[in-house]
Amino acid sequence: MSSKPVFVLVPGASMNPTHYAYLTHLLNLAAYPTFSALLPSVGATAPVTASDDAAYVRDRMILPVLDIEERDVILVSHSYSGIPASAAAAGLSKKERVQQGKKTGVLGQVYLAAILVKGGDGGNVVGAFGGGYPPHIRADPEANLLRCDDRIRPLFHDVVPQQLADVAAVSAMAQGMTSFTSPCPRATWDSEYAGRVAYIRTTKDAAIPLQVQQMMIDGTGVDWIVRDLECSHSAQIAQPEKLRDVLMELAGFFETP
Repeated sequence: MSSKPVFVLVPGASMNPTHYAYLTHLLNLAAYPTFSALLPSVGATAPVTASDDAAYVRDRMILPVLDIEERDVILVSHSYSGIPASAAAAGLSKKERVQQGKKTGVLGQVYLAAILVKGGDGGNVVGAFGGGYPPHIRADPEANLLRCDDRIRPLFHDVVPQQLADVAAVSAMAQGMTSFTSPCPRATWDSEYAGRVAYIRTTKDAAIPLQVQQMMIDGTGVDWIVRDLECSHSAQIAQPEKLRDVLMELAGFFETP
């Protein structure tokens, strides 16, 4: 049986675990267990907040692996999920859990083209975007949804063959608006995970451009392990083998005490 930590992959806004299926298959072939689940805010017309997403990631994705399966975790978040995933990891680092007499913990966090918001101050994702939505997002307040009328251009523009890009776009879903307008919970990348946070920049990203990614990294005041992939926002589909290699490299680093 594999003794490797479990990659817990938290999908981005509008995405679901099938968008990460081939990546998880590649990681499994390399003897790394994986786990993923749909965020409650995806497709939610009810008022599901960013904090609700964080609670779900903590209670249903991380803690069952740590406490029931008794395996260490490497937490991977993508795009919007960088906000709830980071908050979900509070108090769960391997160092803190060992001090509590527990055997397992979160070894490190990997942010894939993720939104970095410190949170805990009442601000929300819209505020982090400067008070408005990116051009590819269309707000539908009546339905409490965020829609994207052309998903390929911002998310899958370099995915080949075209059929794969088309299917990936159709497989996505409108995002619950409340997740972007509710207060962001407090992040953990600047606290107990010092030296154990990595950011993977997607250099051809049309959803969160490279310069915005770098601006967020610089704004944290934290020392990050930074890696680049020359692809669009959805590296797990556009460059799955290269993303697997980067994740395995980072895992080797995080697995070192």
